[in-house]
Amino acid sequence: MNEKKSGKRKLTLKCLKIDAPAVVAVLSGEGAAKDASIAEGLGADLVEVRLDLLPGDPLRIIREVRDATPLPIIVTNRLTSEGGAFGGGEDERIEILAEASTWADLVDVELLAGGRDRLVEMVDLPVIISYHDFEGVPPLDVLRSMLEEIFEAGADIAKLALTPPALEDCLDLLKLPLEAEGPISLMGMGDVGKHLRAIAPIYGSVLTYGYIGNSTAPGQIPVKALREVIDLLIGESR
Repeated sequence: MNEKKSGKRKLTLKCLKIDAPAVVAVLSGEGAAKDASIAEGLGADLVEVRLDLLPGDPLRIIREVRDATPLPIIVTNRLTSEGGAFGGGEDERIEILAEASTWADLVDVELLAGGRDRLVEMVDLPVIISYHDFEGVPPLDVLRSMLEEIFEAGADIAKLALTPPALEDCLDLLKLPLEAEGPISLMGMGDVGKHLRAIAPIYGSVLTYGYIGNSTAPGQIPVKALREVIDLLIGESR
C-alpha cells in the first residue's frame, strides 16, 4: 500500500515496512559485506546484493552481508541480457536466487526472465519485477502496458531502469510513478538520465539505487550523495 504519491510515505510490502523514497546501496564484489557494514551510516535504507557480481560462493557472501547489516536486503541474480554477469543457465540462476532469498527481505527478478513465474512461486518474500533497457526508452504506452504486466505477474514493486536519449524523454517518464496503480521504482541510466535517480522520488518513485564501492550501472550515483540530495529536495532529514 502506497499512502502518498510524492514526498515521504510509508510503504508496506507483505510483512516488510519501509519509509519511501528509500535509498538502496548496491553491493558487489568480495567487499560486499564490508560495504554493507557502512551502508546505513552513508544513508542507505536497504542494500541490494548482486549475486551475479560476487566472486566464489555467492551464498557465503550473502550470509556475510546478512550478519553485517540490520538493513533489509534485496537479492538479485541479474539476467545477462539486462546487464547481469551470471554465466550459467536459467534454471540454475533461479535456483541460486531462490536459495539466497533465505537471507534476504526482498527478491528481484526480471520481467522477461524465463524463470520469473517459477521464482515468484518459490519465494515467500516481497518481489520486485524489473526491466532494464541500456539502449533507450520504449514508447510510453508500451511502458504503461509493461507496468500492468509486471503487477499482474505478482510484483510488489515494479522497477524500470531506462536510458533516455533526451531530456524530453525524462519528462515523459516522470508521469509513470504518478500514474502507477502500485509502487514503482523508476531510474534513468546514462548521462542524460542519471538525474532521475534523485528527481524521480519526488514524483513517487519508491526506491532509488546508488553505489558505495563500484558503480554497477551507467549513471549510478554514490549512496551518500543520493541521500543528501533526496533529503534536501523532499525537505525532511533523517
